[in-house]
Formats: sequence, C-alpha cells, structure tokens
Amino acid sequence: MKKLVLTMLSIAGMMLFTALPAKACTSYYVGKDCTKDGTTMYGRTEDISSRKDKVYKVIQAKHVGKNAVYKDESGATEFQAPIKVDTTYRYTICRDNEGDEDGYFGEFGTNSKGVTMSATTSASAARSIRQYDPYVKNTGITEENLTDYILCQASTAREGVEILADVMDTIGAGEGNGLFIADKNEVWYFEMLLGHNYCAIKMPSNKAAVIPNCLVIGDVDLSDKENVIASPNLVKVAKNNGFYVPAQDGKGDINVKLSYTGKGYSAGNADRIRGGQYLLNGQDNTAIYTDDYQDIFINVKNVTVEKLYELAGYRYENMNFGRDISRVIGVKSSAECHIFQIDSSMPAELATVQWVCMGNADMSTFVPFYGALLTDVSRAYKMEAHNYNSRAAYWIFRNVGFLCEDGDNRTAYGKGVKQFYTAYMTKMEELQKNVNAQMLNVYKNDKANLEYYATKLGIAIGDETMDFAKALYADIQTCKADGTTYEVSSLSADDITYDLSMVAAPAKKAESITVTKPDTQIKKVAAPARVKVRAKALKGKKAKVNLKKVAQASGYEIMYSTNMNFTKKATKKVSTTKITKTIRKLKKKKTYYIKARAYKLDGKTKVYGKWSLIKKVVIKK
Repeated sequence: MKKLVLTMLSIAGMMLFTALPAKACTSYYVGKDCTKDGTTMYGRTEDISSRKDKVYKVIQAKHVGKNAVYKDESGATEFQAPIKVDTTYRYTICRDNEGDEDGYFGEFGTNSKGVTMSATTSASAARSIRQYDPYVKNTGITEENLTDYILCQASTAREGVEILADVMDTIGAGEGNGLFIADKNEVWYFEMLLGHNYCAIKMPSNKAAVIPNCLVIGDVDLSDKENVIASPNLVKVAKNNGFYVPAQDGKGDINVKLSYTGKGYSAGNADRIRGGQYLLNGQDNTAIYTDDYQDIFINVKNVTVEKLYELAGYRYENMNFGRDISRVIGVKSSAECHIFQIDSSMPAELATVQWVCMGNADMSTFVPFYGALLTDVSRAYKMEAHNYNSRAAYWIFRNVGFLCEDGDNRTAYGKGVKQFYTAYMTKMEELQKNVNAQMLNVYKNDKANLEYYATKLGIAIGDETMDFAKALYADIQTCKADGTTYEVSSLSADDITYDLSMVAAPAKKAESITVTKPDTQIKKVAAPARVKVRAKALKGKKAKVNLKKVAQASGYEIMYSTNMNFTKKATKKVSTTKITKTIRKLKKKKTYYIKARAYKLDGKTKVYGKWSLIKKVVIKK
C-alpha cells in the first residue's frame, strides 16, 4: 500500500509519472452578506468519472523536524518542496483511493487550524502564450499534491496562499488550475496561470460566483496587498510578449482573464456560468457569451446550503436555452461534491462545517462534518475500494445514482429519490444550527472532549445517512422487480436523528455535558439509539428479522404491516438476549413492511428510541 510520506531531502527521487487532473469541475462561492444565515459558503463538484472511487479520511499530524521536505510518495510525480513546520497539522482529505496509479489527487480538506481547501477547477492560460512561461512537468506542483502539501502546514488562509505562491516562484506549476483556500476570516481564490505566474484575490463578502473550467479573475490592483497576491512578473510577462490587456475599470494594473486567455468563455463554460447564476439570482445572463465578458461576480440574497446542494446537481431543469446544452453542472460523472460553510462568529475549531457528498449531488446528498476536529471517520468512508464494494461509502451513495440518473429512470425512480434528499437537506441544515449550539456548549464546558464529540458525531451521522441510501437502493430494486414507479413512502426526513444524543459520553467528565434538543425536554433516562434492522423472507410464509444491539437497551419492539403507513399492524417483543425474531403465518404473495425500535426502562416507564428505517420483504411462497 502506498503512503504519503514526509521525508528529508536526501531521500531518493520518485518514479516519473504525470498526474491527470479532473477536467470538468464547477466551483461556487457565496459571501456571507449573500446568505440567509450570514455564513460564507464555497465548494466544488469534481467531475471526472462515475466510477472513480473516493475515500474521505484523516491524515494524522507527524513530527518531521527542521528542514523537512514534502515528497510525492504516490509515485505519480517528482514534486518535492520544503515543509515550513516541525510537526505537520492533522487534516481531513477526500482523494483517490490508494489503488489508483495516477496519484492521490486530494480534492478538498480541512486542517486542525481551521484552514480549508477546494482544489481544483482545471483552467489553463491560452495555448498560444504558454511558451513564454511553460508549465513545469513532473517536478512542478499539480492537483495531485496541492491539498496535501498546503493543509499539512498552513495555519491561515493567507499563509496557504503564500506557501503556494512561493512554490510557484521557486519550483513552478505543472498545470493550470483555480482553487480556494480559506479560514474563518477570509476566502481566497488562486489561479495558477502559467509555470511561474499566478494571481490570487480575496473573495468579497457581498458577492457570489459560479466558476467552471476557465480563468475568471478580471481587473486587479497589484498595489492592494490586502486583497491581491500575484506573481512578480504578472504584468511584465504579458506586456513583453504582446498579450497584455489593461484593467477594464481604468484603475487596476491588468485584466488577468482577458490577458491570459485573450477571449471570453467557451460554450460549455458559459452555459454553466449562466445556469448557475440563474439558479442563484433568477437572472438569465445571456451576455456571458460575448468575447469581452469578464466580471464573474453577481449579486444574490438569502442563499442556503440547500440552494448550493441544488446548484451542485443542477441540470437547468427550469431554463430554456433554445438549443442543445453544451454542459450541465450536475453530471453523472461527478465523483464527489462539497460545500464549506463558515461561521466567523464561532471558534476556529467549530467555524467550518464541511458538507461532503459522495457521487453526483443530483442523486445523492451532503453530510456535515466538523473537519478541523475529526480524528477519524467511519470505516466505510475511508475504505479503499477501486471496484464496487457494498461496504464502501462512495459505492453506497453511488448505487442509487446508477439506478436513477438516465432516461426513463429519472422519472420512474429519480423523482422520488430527489424528493427525499431535498427534504433531507432542508431538515439537516435546520438541525445543524442546534448541533452548533451543542458543540459550542462542549467547547465552553468540556473542551478536552471536543474532538471526541465531533468525531463520534461525524461517524454517527455518516453511518445514518448511508443507511438511508441503502434503504433507497433496496426500495428501488423492489420497484424495478414489480415494474412500479418509486415514491418515497417508507422514508421520511422526520426519521433523521442528528444531535449529540447520538454520541455516548466519554468515560470521564460525562456529567459536565448538557445535551439539549430544540423542542424537547431532557428525560431522566436518555432515549436509546435507533436500532438497525435486516429482514429477509423465508420459505413457509415466514420472515426473519435481525436487530443490531443497542447499548443499554432494555428490550426491543418489531412492528410489521402490509401497509407502508402501518395503519394495520402487528408487534412482536424482542429481548436483549436473543435479538433475532422469526415472524410466522404471513400471507403468500404479500409485501410486508418491517421496522423496529429499542427502549430503556425509567422505573416502570419505557423510554423508546426512534423507529428504524423500514425494510420490505416479499413473501413469495
């Protein structure tokens, strides 16, 4: 197994391979003055392949000492550059699995200092001008290394920008890219223009932008050191070689986009800008197709996480282009999508919620994590599975997309899936507010256990959301077999559990944490966790139901019915010693819906947990 190793400069060089960047991604940004809750949001879709397994994992901190050098130990490039810290920072990363031969390709992540990155939307300068400052192949920094190299050592967003700028000044870039680097206070957009030329701008709080695979930075004032960081020769290279275009506002030093691309946007890129802008502000910007169009920023109001979820999967359903569309945003080739939601009023550890979507957001959903605090993730998220594996998070979420994305399946199955996931996102964003309050309470009263709660909560909500995806997949398979249209009747956003009650208190200092819910009072005995259920039909008109044990449960109830709304139902009691139950005397050729819940005893009173997700079995004979 390959490992990312931080080594000393004296270690031998790596094998010669060239990394292959993702070529069709779409980034998005919304400043805090443009959102409904005053948080800053940014992110990206990674569009490369519908069968490009991704893992989400934690890279632990490592003591490397002084004068250490980062090396690309994947074998994909020869890139190496100095590490500026004695001990690297822990960080989360979403990247290719280690079975891939083209390298790691870290796409997004958060480090323990609260620095976040989204890398990259591949974008290059015009081919005719690359000769004047060529890309540095093999040894230059590329998408393959960007996120790992910067997150392991950047303590602020500006420092991350400066680290990348220094690498481009001294070593160079192996390709063109656009990427975000942020912390709780500011978001920077960095464009790697040529081998040693670049420009980064601090993103405005009162604007939004949709950025496809093209350079988008327009007029810049190089004297504005607070908001612009650029290569020393940015203007000189353009002027000396005849491709310089002055700032269009008459105030700045250069228009980066028109200088380094020489024209407007291609049809595929322009379509994505137009479609994304329309979804965010309702205005159909057809001017985007003109050669001199260069201002990427727009005015929007009241944007939510749910709206960016819709954007990440958007196919221009309510637009009329009057022609075949060159490129939609929500393509089935998205391997992952992500949103960073930043609340500058929160402590750095809690300021950023990292919303992670495995697969295409059009037929998947985002799951929230406190990336700066995670010390681990669920086994399914970090499972390396180059080929299909029903236990790997990527494939669990991607399965539903395979069934729903194309042709008549979008109507027969996709409509119901989209209905459920949209309701899920609405509920999750509301619940996140309560979780933020709970985690802030932990921060103030039991900070030593903050990482513990964030990690356990992340594992719990990740696992719960995977259970929903598994249930959707099973329901659709049943509908395919029956030849029926899928409607989400057996799943509801009301089934979601998302708060610190999902986390068992640590062995010590448990009494210092008060977990509150938005609409309920604290019980003397906390409700048990939701039980997980498996069910299958047996011969002889029977069904076998297996329950997974819940900690401290006093017993369980199983409910079953031929009606998915359980208007006519029967129940079975299950003890804690034998949690497998066989239901007998069922009717032949009937579909049965089965759910279960655990309970604890508060004296003689039963305190019930939430019902499990509903399972279906068909009694054939």
